[in-house]
Amino acid sequence: MRDPGQLERRPLHRHLHLRQVARALRVRDLPQDRARVSDRGAPAASRRGPDGRAAAPGGQRIEPLRHLGRFRLVAIGINSVIGGGIFILPAEVAGLIGPTSIVAYVVAGVVVIGVGLALASLASRYETSGGPYLYVRGAFGEFAGFQTGWLFCLARLTAMAGLVNGFARYLGALLPWAADPIGRAAAIIACSAVIISINMIGIRQTSGASNLFAVAKVLPLIILAIGGLFFLHAENFTPQSFEGMSFLRAVLLLIFAFSGFEILTVPAEESHRPRRDIPFAVIATILTVCAIYLPVHLVATGMLHDLASEQAPLAAAALILAGPIGRYAMTFIAATSMAGCALISLVGGTRLMYSMSSARQIPRFMGSLHAGWRTPVRATLLMGVIGTALAITSVYSTLAAISAGTRLLVYLACCLACLRGPRSASGVAPSAGRAVEPSGARRRMIPALTAIAIMALLCALKGEEIAGGLAGIAIGTVLYFGMMLSPGARRGRAAEAVGGTTP
Repeated sequence: MRDPGQLERRPLHRHLHLRQVARALRVRDLPQDRARVSDRGAPAASRRGPDGRAAAPGGQRIEPLRHLGRFRLVAIGINSVIGGGIFILPAEVAGLIGPTSIVAYVVAGVVVIGVGLALASLASRYETSGGPYLYVRGAFGEFAGFQTGWLFCLARLTAMAGLVNGFARYLGALLPWAADPIGRAAAIIACSAVIISINMIGIRQTSGASNLFAVAKVLPLIILAIGGLFFLHAENFTPQSFEGMSFLRAVLLLIFAFSGFEILTVPAEESHRPRRDIPFAVIATILTVCAIYLPVHLVATGMLHDLASEQAPLAAAALILAGPIGRYAMTFIAATSMAGCALISLVGGTRLMYSMSSARQIPRFMGSLHAGWRTPVRATLLMGVIGTALAITSVYSTLAAISAGTRLLVYLACCLACLRGPRSASGVAPSAGRAVEPSGARRRMIPALTAIAIMALLCALKGEEIAGGLAGIAIGTVLYFGMMLSPGARRGRAAEAVGGTTP
């Protein structure tokens, strides 16, 4: 028979960090299909929980809603990955290595699957929100975790800005007024306003919109991949010579097109069964994207005689397949795909800020939840406004380059965290139960090989991309130590330490 004390403590791993367990032993198992609150022992008049998050009357802490099942997570993953990359990058990689770019897709897919397996292994250990930030923090400590979380937020922020920028770019191909500077800025602001509003309303609305966006973008790509088989030209597959670094650069760009699935590991506290559903969703998303990307690029290569010169390669292929209607339809789909990916970028970034605020690594008010919507409204507004400003003032290629570099660093940190495992002194405890992962050498081989591949791909980064990543790390370092040395943070850590030792 189980110890009653263990039965009482077991649900806590779903909601609390290790240092909060000792002072909240009275919390019982809570239903996960509706809004949940935890009794924190605060005074009746308190409107905020002891960790700084929004609280209901009576000192009850507001918890996120658990609305995400397996298939909603897969829809979010597909929507996050299939965005601007597949509509733009076929021409870019064809310009680097020609028809051999088909091989680059396979190599990129293998590397991304390695990253996905490492993330799935890590996700099976935890039920709390945080994703890569939480995993690296558990393995290497507070500072490494913060830098990973900071880079992840930077990657999602620049991705959101670049995607909204791309939305306006494609919209300008359909509507001439959106091509001039004022119209472009108006389109960016309008798109951002819709995205921010959906994210603030709640995760259920976000995932519902993701289902719609996922179907709207995947179905036309499948139609193009099948219909284009009847318009292939064998001479378009003749190999051409290229340098080894060009191949690495092509794989690097394609990994940017494959990336985005990592946000599935962030909203764990909003998933029905995070330790089972998130690993499934990560792998299912990557395999689905691989099954779509490879035939689409194969068809684009075979249909277009000069793929490298096309500004909108899939729209040009759709023109051959279905005439002007096909071209305009594919252009519209590309624009909406970018909007959908920007929508999901905010989910990953803001939910990570919610988790980092619990560790007092960013201001606590950024992690507060709206009492009615149960979403981090302040974090959503901050990231959305900054992303909109970047989209208006920057170009797509610069934003995509910075996002690609920071993503690779996050992936590398996660692979190393998978190799090391959580430290007992890190302040982050894995959830009780068996992790869904192989053991021994098999567990270490995949993340080790993936880490080596990532380090090789980092050599293909350009100088400005490296400079952008270093600048992001420097800003994060200043922010981290500023928070560590602030009087409020010191008082909070002291109070938390005292509370954590209280029986």
